[in-house]
Amino acid sequence: MGESPQETLRVALMARDCERGEFRALLEDAGMEVVVDRGFELPLPVDWCDADVLLIDMEVQPERRQVESILRDSPVPVLLNAGGVGSSMIWHRRLVGKLQSLANRTAMPVPPNTARRPELHLVSDRQTTDSTPHWVVVLGASIGGPKAIVRFLQALPCDLPLTILLAQHISESLQDLLVEQLDRCSRWPVALMTDSHTLEPGQVWLVPADARIELDGKGTVRRCEAGWKSAQRPDIDDLLRSVAGVFGSYCGAILFSGLGKDGVDGCQDISLKGGFIWAQSAQSCVISNLPEAARKYCKVERSGSPEELALALAKRCQPAPARIN
Repeated sequence: MGESPQETLRVALMARDCERGEFRALLEDAGMEVVVDRGFELPLPVDWCDADVLLIDMEVQPERRQVESILRDSPVPVLLNAGGVGSSMIWHRRLVGKLQSLANRTAMPVPPNTARRPELHLVSDRQTTDSTPHWVVVLGASIGGPKAIVRFLQALPCDLPLTILLAQHISESLQDLLVEQLDRCSRWPVALMTDSHTLEPGQVWLVPADARIELDGKGTVRRCEAGWKSAQRPDIDDLLRSVAGVFGSYCGAILFSGLGKDGVDGCQDISLKGGFIWAQSAQSCVISNLPEAARKYCKVERSGSPEELALALAKRCQPAPARIN
């Protein structure tokens, strides 16, 4: 008995008039059906229920209360997209993949704050299947950090053998909102770290503010019941020590805008294990204390704007081209 054909994915689209045609063409080329095609409006019309997933282009810049209303009231999973229709095939594949992933979750009971998080896949070790080294890089930030991180992720190419751990000093109550913002502003999937996961390339994890995390020798990260030992939440120093101990020369730290000098001690562990330390340039920071402390006390190899650091990281992590005999 043969398998039944997979049903066509039905998409509800909410975008500006000038872009809806491009979005429709992209989705239909991918074999999807656009069942609703509208501009941005509230409340949500009843015909959104005919769709499997709702795609909203955030180029219209709705207010936060409007976005929260949609996320609360939508009868189907929601994907928030920033910046209009991307021009690259990588962007197209990423968008289609996220829509398919969200639609596949509709029949699965999930906690309310995890409905839009990416699927997690376990890997057996810290190397990718083609033996390309797997890098783990910690981004440390405080005041002014979110804006710098958005710029960094928007400039960072995807499909790198790289996992990013974001240690942003932030209130626990704002973590989910930060994840939503970062996830829709770049091609990198962003999620809040929960429970136990194995780090996999192509993912950005927001390190929790309320619970300490631990890494074992195989790169599995576990969320602990205990909080961070210092007043910093999360503790960048603690995280950097753990990453240095597991990933050695295939790890790095990039310190962005912020107050204080959290991360300085941990950066020294990164250096001792052969990893690299970079910092955001003072002129591109909202507050430069955090990266300046790293430059004062640590061996910072590179300073630059978020965009410059992103492009440099892409080159650093890019696998060497194969030799032709």
